[in-house]
Amino acid sequence: MVAAVLAHYIGVEQSKVERLLLLTQEQVYQDAEYQAWINALDVERLNDFLPLARAAYERHLASFTEHLRTKYGMANTPMSPFTLGNWLVGFLQYPSQISNLSRIHQRLPRQAVLEMLPEMIAMLDDMPEGREDWQRAFALMTLPLAAKRN
Repeated sequence: MVAAVLAHYIGVEQSKVERLLLLTQEQVYQDAEYQAWINALDVERLNDFLPLARAAYERHLASFTEHLRTKYGMANTPMSPFTLGNWLVGFLQYPSQISNLSRIHQRLPRQAVLEMLPEMIAMLDDMPEGREDWQRAFALMTLPLAAKRN
């Protein structure tokens, strides 16, 4: 199911996402097709709509982190609307650092990623502008987290 959701938001065929999800996280980051998708994102446009993305996450993130806490025992998650938005824009401005996203999230169980990604992307539905750009970027940034662990 997560492959279909990611493919929808990225705007590619589901088979392309399924191929990447069979790789390890590190292999996804090194994949030429994945890198081309990342490089095609308009970082300036994403930056323009960063406040709207933060506002959308502000409305929904508390219930999401509570779910992580209760279902997966993950207390003290540092995720906030501010950090979430900044990570995405920051990693796109420094693409050589993008693979650090896996390291930062290594304690997050893969099953939690698979379960929660659709909800996290849908949180951006509230954005009055820039929604599609942000959903695509978020889907791309988190796709490796849904892949096999290294």
